[in-house]
Amino acid sequence: MFGRESVGRLEESMAMFRLEAKIFSREKRGRSVVAAAAYRAGTKLRDEFNEKIFDYARRSKGVLSSTILAPEDAPAWAHDSSKLWNAVEAGEKRKDAQLAREFILSVPPELSAQDQFQTAVDWAQEHLVKSGMIAELSLHHTKSGKNPHVHILCTMRKIEGEEFCKKKSTEWNDVGLLVKQRASWAEAVNAALEKAGRDERVDHRSLKDRGIDREPQPKIGVAATAMKRRGVVDDPQRFQEVRRVKVLNEVRPMMKAIKECGEVSQNGMGNSWWERSIVFLSRVREQAYDLARDTWRKFLDARKARDETKGPELDL
Repeated sequence: MFGRESVGRLEESMAMFRLEAKIFSREKRGRSVVAAAAYRAGTKLRDEFNEKIFDYARRSKGVLSSTILAPEDAPAWAHDSSKLWNAVEAGEKRKDAQLAREFILSVPPELSAQDQFQTAVDWAQEHLVKSGMIAELSLHHTKSGKNPHVHILCTMRKIEGEEFCKKKSTEWNDVGLLVKQRASWAEAVNAALEKAGRDERVDHRSLKDRGIDREPQPKIGVAATAMKRRGVVDDPQRFQEVRRVKVLNEVRPMMKAIKECGEVSQNGMGNSWWERSIVFLSRVREQAYDLARDTWRKFLDARKARDETKGPELDL
């Protein structure tokens, strides 16, 4: 079991790990996998099945690299994004059909964009394409630069000649396979960091398995971020939950020490529980001040934009 000081040193050298796997289906709001491919690659594609054009070329600045990987015996059309995903749409008849499997991988910001993408490409080739999947990879960089990640959109069926197999590959749904994929991605990232001469490392294990007494911080997500940016909700539930977990993780070491020893002793943070609590409350005050300042600034910007358009119908 790690002590508090050793855990702190361990966390300082740990980079963020993420391998998220999910199924993309029509079940939710009649979604289109062609639209998903266009959005992730920052391109314009026509969905022949739904007779719609999806144009996301305007967001191509955030997409640094994109490519399609396919088995060696795959037909030429499998390397064309439009033909590939339209073939997937046409081949699935059910209204709730599962269209694709998606992996979302965090890539270390300490690596160059080229190394980030190549690490994901090599991993996908070895652990996805070799098993028969066709995969389209897209490297995304956010404006803040804090969350570089790769989307991998994969087919649910193997290729048989010039067409997809009639039966889906159920072995790809095995939970044990996902566990192995997480471990192998961690190995790939750590190898890339070591090759680049970096000290950071990732760990695919849970906080509990790593001996870290901390509650996992939830993801804010795209939907909540968009709601806050547009002013639909001033303080979405996801943002509240993230703040709650942060506060709990701040308090947890202090409460544990009080329970075990009667008081808290941490270098630079006070020699007693009440000194520690003063420092903690000052952090809460700073966070509250930052939140109020950001909210007021957003309100002023929205009012200015509304006045400039001379109309109350502006969608914030």
